[in-house]
Amino acid sequence: MNRVSPDTELLISERNKGRSLRQLGQMFGISHELVRQILAKHSPVRVKLLPESRVAARLGYPIGWLVQLKEAGITNPTKPGGRWLYSEEQVKQIPSIIAKMRSCERCGRPREPGCRRFCTECRHYRRKHYYMSLSPEEKADHREKSLARRNANPES
Repeated sequence: MNRVSPDTELLISERNKGRSLRQLGQMFGISHELVRQILAKHSPVRVKLLPESRVAARLGYPIGWLVQLKEAGITNPTKPGGRWLYSEEQVKQIPSIIAKMRSCERCGRPREPGCRRFCTECRHYRRKHYYMSLSPEEKADHREKSLARRNANPES
């Protein structure tokens, strides 16, 4: 039987809440080294978490991009001790998410820096063929506005 005492369970739960080894040692009246040994023996394997700045440096992206993903709800980092932390699994998914977000909405190719929605080629195409690039709803809206303008100005 590999049973864990209630004190050890409490120790593990307090550690998961973000308490330091020294704080736990003071709470339970034992040394921080003994706390570390107990946790190493009884606590499950913890997922390694990386801070946001280290993730950005590792991937070579600005931190602002990670913040945008977080604010959009695409990534879900944890914030146990006041810093945003990402798991290794999340770090592996971020490049594909950013590549998808940084692709052209029309053709899917990567956009150049500074282009908001379309690559250069598609942006020029949309300027030249504006009406053809509209969705059916946008075309209907365009027709309504054009008819309203014509009716308001019959002499032009």
